[in-house]
Amino acid sequence: MIIKVIKSFLLVSIIFFTSCVGTRYLKDDEKLLYKQKIKGNEKISSDRLDDLFTQKANRRIILLPISPYVAFYEIGNKYYDKDEVEQEREKVREKLSKKINIARKQEKFNRVTRLERKLNKKTERLSTKLEEGNLLMRWGEPLTIYDSTSTERTRDQIQLFLESKGLFDAEVDYELKYRGVKNKSVIVIYEIEENKSYKIDTVFYDAGEDKVMMSVLVGARRNSLIKKGDNYDQSKLTEERERIENIMKDNGYYTFSRQFVEFNVFRDPDTTALAIEVLINKPQDDKSHKRFKLDKVNFTTDVNTQLGGEKRTEEKFNSINYSYYEYSYRKKILDQRVFLRPGEYYSLEKTLNTQRQLANLDMFRFVNIKYDTAGGDFVANIFTSPLEKYQLSNEVGVNVNVTFGLPGPFYNVSLKNRNPFGGVEIMELSGRLGFEGVANLSDQTQITTATEARANLSLTFPHFLFPLGTQLKSRFALLNPKTKTGLGFNYTERPEYVRSNLNGSYGYSWQNKKRWIFDLTVTDVNLIASELDSAFNDALEQQTRFGNQLRRSFQPSFVSSSSINISKNFNNYGQSRSQASFIKIYAETGGNLLNINALQENIEQSSLAYFQFIKASFDYRTYIPYGRESTLAYRFNVGIAKPYGDFSEGILPYEKYYFAGGSNSIRAWAPRRLGPGSYVAKDDKGNFIYSFEQPGEIILETSIEIRRNLINFLDGALFIDAGNVWSFSENENPGSDFQWNRFYNEIAIGTGFGLRVDFSFLILRFDFAFKLYDPARDQGERWTINEWNLGTKSNYGPALNIGIGYPF
Repeated sequence: MIIKVIKSFLLVSIIFFTSCVGTRYLKDDEKLLYKQKIKGNEKISSDRLDDLFTQKANRRIILLPISPYVAFYEIGNKYYDKDEVEQEREKVREKLSKKINIARKQEKFNRVTRLERKLNKKTERLSTKLEEGNLLMRWGEPLTIYDSTSTERTRDQIQLFLESKGLFDAEVDYELKYRGVKNKSVIVIYEIEENKSYKIDTVFYDAGEDKVMMSVLVGARRNSLIKKGDNYDQSKLTEERERIENIMKDNGYYTFSRQFVEFNVFRDPDTTALAIEVLINKPQDDKSHKRFKLDKVNFTTDVNTQLGGEKRTEEKFNSINYSYYEYSYRKKILDQRVFLRPGEYYSLEKTLNTQRQLANLDMFRFVNIKYDTAGGDFVANIFTSPLEKYQLSNEVGVNVNVTFGLPGPFYNVSLKNRNPFGGVEIMELSGRLGFEGVANLSDQTQITTATEARANLSLTFPHFLFPLGTQLKSRFALLNPKTKTGLGFNYTERPEYVRSNLNGSYGYSWQNKKRWIFDLTVTDVNLIASELDSAFNDALEQQTRFGNQLRRSFQPSFVSSSSINISKNFNNYGQSRSQASFIKIYAETGGNLLNINALQENIEQSSLAYFQFIKASFDYRTYIPYGRESTLAYRFNVGIAKPYGDFSEGILPYEKYYFAGGSNSIRAWAPRRLGPGSYVAKDDKGNFIYSFEQPGEIILETSIEIRRNLINFLDGALFIDAGNVWSFSENENPGSDFQWNRFYNEIAIGTGFGLRVDFSFLILRFDFAFKLYDPARDQGERWTINEWNLGTKSNYGPALNIGIGYPF
């Protein structure tokens, strides 16, 4: 038995490593497509031209001439028998179908359902295996055998693409180079001579005798995508055709479509100048395009509701005809989100805005708007179907965003009450309870439990609760305005402290046409109480003797603040596979309510600590796909938080400090343990102590990741993290303060690699990080690569970070 296992292992190993080369599977007259290159292109990027390859070379490991994906495929193919899989599928169908028929005869319908589900699951799995091969074959890819016909097609496609970008005189050819044993591998080099680009010299419009349409075209030309001086680009013509269609539909031309838009391009034979005519063709059965003006707007609020033959109530409000079985929604609020009015020309933009803003209310399952031209009238019909009034949601999971510790379970619950007072409000009661394992203060090798619990009651209104006129509220409705109020309680129990927080807040949110999201918190009030671990308390007391008043952050406190958060998601960051980015700007000022004398006197009498501070941060993230399976991701985060005034005594509320380290920060350091600056606590022997969290008033973080798909569901990553936190003043901690002449020498650097398992519904992340540059060490000894080891308890061993989703 052991000999068979050894033989099998040797066979698999031989197949794997020889398959990585691939040429051993070629026939005598076949060659391997090893690589494809493009040369001579300056105006068009290689990444855009790479997409035109009709054949794709096998993926390889970076910097190595081997393709493990071919090895996976060949190993899987060696043990794959298509006929055997087909027979197995038929046996499964026959066996389970018999059981299903017996269960039906016995009227065991629940068993029938289970068996049918089992049959579908098994046959689907076997069908996938039949069509795509076994698991190893699906992980890998078959050998790419060079095909000269595909090379010819690729050359022709590149030629057409260059011409579509205004390079009408471009020339494309290719050269073959051979490598390897017996020249069995082929490298295809496509050589491009781009020559001159053709530019747009003139753009003119022709709408025939329709002067109204002509005026609409000319009036919108400043936003045209084809402009004098631009290089000719056929894709821009396609986009311009869509733009013109939308312009026409925004100006009453309901039946207009892009098929009526024609472009005629005229080339000057002596120069590279182009003239483009934008021609609007007439409809076949008419001399001109008809403009549609709304005669009626009908709004049915409960389409799928039926009440035993009863007729809907019909009521007119602000020129809109509402119909419903039961009065549920205040029409004054709904009216703010409807931008269609009788007597106005049809507008696609207003139609979409109405649909979008009604959907943003979170009151309806769907919002449909249909137009009716029957009977000579042009009628807009708005149909909505209500969501359930009460919605209960539960979530049970594992909190795995840990570095030094153990994952722990959590439970989230939320009860949503829609339209509780008839004003289209949303009331929501939510709660969370979570646990995780964290390092013990006295012994970092021991794990203790950290607990987090919170409850929150919120009430959201679909408009600004502010004395505004009806017209202004209707205009602001385009911004998806909301007024948010909340009351909550948070409880945190960690080895260092137990902290409870009673919170109340009031604010507004909105979103402008450019998709910037604004969250303005007018007031956020917190009453905070803390209980400290004796070791942590002793450490704070010791720091107090040296002038550091951090302990004041853990006194019973009254914290008030106002803040604004501005963010924008460019090109669907986090979801899109194309280049995308995200930006967030945050600003906060604390202690504003202390300007109210009566409140200040009450706080002083209650012996509560109170604070005045300012805080601001800037966070930018982007990722750029390149090649077939790779992405470059980057993040930059900077922030400051500074106390001021006599009340604060140079101290911030603990939650307002910045912290560095952990699975979403500098991954080589434990969570919240990096810094500040070059300072680190030491024991009597000079060993570093990372027992306590290290707060800072200034933060600077940046990360760069290269992400690459390895096999099917598994991605790999290489990353570098850099950053630190600092204080404005040094106090008793030497090197903790921010100084322009040395801060760059105190930026910690960590590096490592990661694996990300994509389960489609979530991404499980494993990152292994090493400290590369440690600012806590003496000058000249901060580069630590020579001290790397695999010891999990070592200061310079790998730090395992486990998380859900990408770090940024």
